[in-house]
Amino acid sequence: MARKKGITTSLFFTGVSFIALIVIMLLTSPAGNITYAIPFFAVLYMLLVSLGHFLTYLRKGKVGRRSRGMILILSVFILLLVMFKSAGSLNFIDLLIIMLVVGGLLFYSSRRAI
Repeated sequence: MARKKGITTSLFFTGVSFIALIVIMLLTSPAGNITYAIPFFAVLYMLLVSLGHFLTYLRKGKVGRRSRGMILILSVFILLLVMFKSAGSLNFIDLLIIMLVVGGLLFYSSRRAI
């Protein structure tokens, strides 16, 4: 029963955040007002985390501490890539900065799990 509850909850949040992301994309223009980018990236982060939980539930049947940490790190990595790409500044140096941030998160999560 707990597995079904976890799957339905993560599927619900995935669906809601996907619909919210589509609504934000259709109704707003970040070229006209940059403040629309903040809710877009917040909803995108929520979508990535809930989708990661859903896929982990499907694959393993539960989301452990290590899986939750990896979901958050992967979501931050994808979010940073999208942010830099949308700003038009994703070059080699920026990619190195993103790798350093993700490497720091991986190091911190491995030390925290001990």
